[in-house]
Amino acid sequence: MPDTGSLRGDLEALMDGMVSLLTTPPTADIAVAALGAVTHSAELAEHAGTFFAGRLARERPVFERAVARGELAADADPMLLMDLPAGAAWLRVVFRQLPVEPDFARRTVAAILDGAASHADG
Repeated sequence: MPDTGSLRGDLEALMDGMVSLLTTPPTADIAVAALGAVTHSAELAEHAGTFFAGRLARERPVFERAVARGELAADADPMLLMDLPAGAAWLRVVFRQLPVEPDFARRTVAAILDGAASHADG
Protein backbone atom coordinates (compact mmCIF):
# COMPACT_ATOMS: atom_id res chain seq x y z
CA MET A 1 0.00 0.00 0.00
CA PRO A 2 1.25 3.46 -0.75
CA ASP A 3 2.51 5.80 1.96
CA THR A 4 3.02 9.14 0.25
CA GLY A 5 2.56 11.17 3.42
CA SER A 6 -0.95 12.35 2.56
CA LEU A 7 -4.38 10.81 2.05
CA ARG A 8 -4.65 12.61 -1.29
CA GLY A 9 -1.36 11.16 -2.51
CA ASP A 10 -2.19 7.68 -1.24
CA LEU A 11 -5.62 7.68 -2.94
CA GLU A 12 -4.09 8.94 -6.18
CA ALA A 13 -1.47 6.17 -6.06
CA LEU A 14 -4.13 3.53 -5.36
CA MET A 15 -6.25 4.87 -8.22
CA ASP A 16 -3.30 4.92 -10.61
CA GLY A 17 -2.81 1.24 -9.73
CA MET A 18 -6.47 0.48 -10.50
CA VAL A 19 -6.25 2.28 -13.83
CA SER A 20 -3.07 0.40 -14.69
CA LEU A 21 -4.76 -2.91 -13.84
CA LEU A 22 -7.64 -2.04 -16.16
CA THR A 23 -5.55 -0.75 -19.06
CA THR A 24 -2.51 -3.04 -19.14
CA PRO A 25 -2.69 -6.43 -20.84
CA PRO A 26 -3.08 -9.16 -19.75
CA THR A 27 -4.45 -7.99 -16.38
CA ALA A 28 -7.08 -5.82 -18.04
CA ASP A 29 -8.68 -8.78 -19.83
CA ILE A 30 -8.49 -10.93 -16.69
CA ALA A 31 -10.10 -8.27 -14.47
CA VAL A 32 -12.95 -7.67 -16.90
CA ALA A 33 -13.54 -11.41 -17.42
CA ALA A 34 -13.53 -12.00 -13.66
CA LEU A 35 -16.10 -9.24 -13.11
CA GLY A 36 -18.37 -10.77 -15.72
CA ALA A 37 -17.98 -14.25 -14.28
CA VAL A 38 -18.75 -13.08 -10.73
CA THR A 39 -22.19 -11.91 -11.82
CA HIS A 40 -23.09 -15.46 -12.89
CA SER A 41 -21.56 -17.55 -10.13
CA ALA A 42 -22.35 -17.49 -6.43
CA GLU A 43 -19.10 -19.34 -5.74
CA LEU A 44 -17.01 -16.79 -7.62
CA ALA A 45 -18.95 -13.96 -5.97
CA GLU A 46 -18.03 -15.40 -2.58
CA HIS A 47 -14.35 -15.55 -3.57
CA ALA A 48 -14.53 -11.98 -4.86
CA GLY A 49 -16.07 -10.86 -1.58
CA THR A 50 -13.23 -12.50 0.33
CA PHE A 51 -10.65 -10.93 -2.00
CA PHE A 52 -12.08 -7.41 -1.60
CA ALA A 53 -12.43 -7.79 2.17
CA GLY A 54 -8.75 -8.72 2.33
CA ARG A 55 -7.82 -5.85 0.05
CA LEU A 56 -9.74 -3.38 2.22
CA ALA A 57 -7.97 -4.75 5.30
CA ARG A 58 -4.61 -4.09 3.59
CA GLU A 59 -5.75 -0.57 2.62
CA ARG A 60 -6.99 0.28 6.12
CA PRO A 61 -3.59 1.72 7.24
CA VAL A 62 -3.93 4.41 4.53
CA PHE A 63 -7.05 5.66 6.31
CA GLU A 64 -5.70 5.15 9.84
CA ARG A 65 -2.68 7.31 8.97
CA ALA A 66 -4.97 9.96 7.47
CA VAL A 67 -7.05 10.06 10.67
CA ALA A 68 -3.88 10.32 12.76
CA ARG A 69 -2.66 13.24 10.59
CA GLY A 70 -6.02 15.00 10.96
CA GLU A 71 -6.83 14.71 7.24
CA LEU A 72 -9.84 12.45 7.68
CA ALA A 73 -12.70 12.19 10.16
CA ALA A 74 -12.45 9.15 12.40
CA ASP A 75 -15.91 8.01 11.30
CA ALA A 76 -15.15 8.22 7.56
CA ASP A 77 -16.07 5.09 5.60
CA PRO A 78 -12.89 3.55 4.08
CA MET A 79 -14.91 1.22 1.85
CA LEU A 80 -16.80 4.15 0.31
CA LEU A 81 -13.55 6.08 -0.11
CA MET A 82 -12.18 3.13 -2.11
CA ASP A 83 -15.39 2.39 -4.01
CA LEU A 84 -15.65 5.91 -5.41
CA PRO A 85 -12.31 5.99 -7.28
CA ALA A 86 -12.63 2.32 -8.24
CA GLY A 87 -16.08 2.95 -9.67
CA ALA A 88 -14.83 5.96 -11.61
CA ALA A 89 -11.98 3.91 -13.06
CA TRP A 90 -14.20 0.96 -14.01
CA LEU A 91 -16.81 3.21 -15.63
CA ARG A 92 -14.28 5.23 -17.59
CA VAL A 93 -12.14 2.34 -18.79
CA VAL A 94 -14.40 -0.71 -19.01
CA PHE A 95 -17.93 0.51 -19.57
CA ARG A 96 -17.41 3.76 -21.44
CA GLN A 97 -14.12 2.63 -23.03
CA LEU A 98 -12.74 6.14 -22.87
CA PRO A 99 -9.08 7.07 -22.60
CA VAL A 100 -7.73 7.93 -19.19
CA GLU A 101 -6.02 11.30 -19.12
CA PRO A 102 -2.74 11.57 -17.16
CA ASP A 103 -4.46 13.66 -14.47
CA PHE A 104 -7.54 11.42 -14.13
CA ALA A 105 -6.56 10.09 -10.67
CA ARG A 106 -5.73 13.58 -9.41
CA ARG A 107 -9.03 15.03 -10.65
CA THR A 108 -11.08 12.11 -9.33
CA VAL A 109 -9.49 12.21 -5.88
CA ALA A 110 -9.94 15.98 -5.78
CA ALA A 111 -13.64 15.59 -6.54
CA ILE A 112 -13.94 12.99 -3.76
CA LEU A 113 -11.99 14.89 -1.12
CA ASP A 114 -12.88 18.48 -2.08
CA GLY A 115 -16.30 18.05 -3.66
CA ALA A 116 -17.46 19.50 -6.93
CA ALA A 117 -19.45 22.49 -5.71
CA SER A 118 -18.24 26.03 -6.17
CA HIS A 119 -16.55 27.36 -3.06
CA ALA A 120 -16.82 31.01 -4.09
CA ASP A 121 -17.99 33.37 -1.36
CA GLY A 122 -21.23 34.88 -2.01
